[in-house]
Formats: sequence, C-alpha cells, structure tokens
Amino acid sequence: MIKFIVVFMIFVSFVAKGQIVTNELPTDWVQQNVPGEGEVVIHQEPGIDFLLDTHIEMNKRHRYFDGYRIQLYSGSGQRAKHSAMDVKAKLLELYPDEKVYLSFTAPFWRVRVGNYRNKNEALELLGKLRKKFPNAYIVKDGKIKLDDLYLGETE
Repeated sequence: MIKFIVVFMIFVSFVAKGQIVTNELPTDWVQQNVPGEGEVVIHQEPGIDFLLDTHIEMNKRHRYFDGYRIQLYSGSGQRAKHSAMDVKAKLLELYPDEKVYLSFTAPFWRVRVGNYRNKNEALELLGKLRKKFPNAYIVKDGKIKLDDLYLGETE
C-alpha cells in the first residue's frame, strides 16, 4: 500500500508540473512550423473565390456608401441660407482641415461636417464641436465618398 502511495505521489508531481502556465510565449508562436504540432488546412468550395472577387469588383464600382457626419445646422426660411453660410464660415475658421458640406433639400439648408464609417469615429469631433455648436449631433448620410474617407492610422 505504501508503495502505491509513493508511486501515486510521484505521478501527481509530474502531472502537476506539466500544468504550470507561463506567459513567456514568443510573439510569433502561431507562425512557427514545429514538426508533429499539426497544420491547419482550409477547404472551401471553388465558387467562394469567385464570389469574393465579384464582391470586391462591385465595391470598386460604388463610389459612395452609407456613413455618418455631424450636423451643425438645419434651418428653413428667408435667412436660412445666410445662417447656414455663417455656420460654415465659423466652422472653417475653427477647424480649417475639416470637410464641410453645405446642402439644400427643400425647404432645409443644412451644414454637415466629416466623413465617418460609424458613429464611434465621429464622437471625438462631436465632443469638440459641441463647445461652439451645442446643437450638433451625428446623422446618417448615404453620400460619403470612399475617396474622402481617411483610412490611415489615427494619432
């Protein structure tokens, strides 16, 4: 019986030692090809490549997409155009690098700024703009030109 307990304790110590977790994995451990470790192979239908290529080509043809902008002004009436132009001028004075859009869709004049893929991207500028334009808010705008979208890294 004692021999069994000793053998069991030795076995448990080896198993427990194998359970120790370290955080010292190399950063490129996924890319390492270690013999006997296995390999992932993806099998897909031949039509998948065709569908992906078709999707990419369709996206290249569409120059606009549904995105978001920040609306600073919307008004109608006799002075609405003048007010919209004043808002645009004030914005360009404060933020000369921002893209500003002045539009008229009867009976409203609107001033919008920015080109964003989602609402979260617009939040930083919205926070800054609310100091001078307290009624500013984010709107969905289906006229975002893909070329105007900044896809680079943010600071």
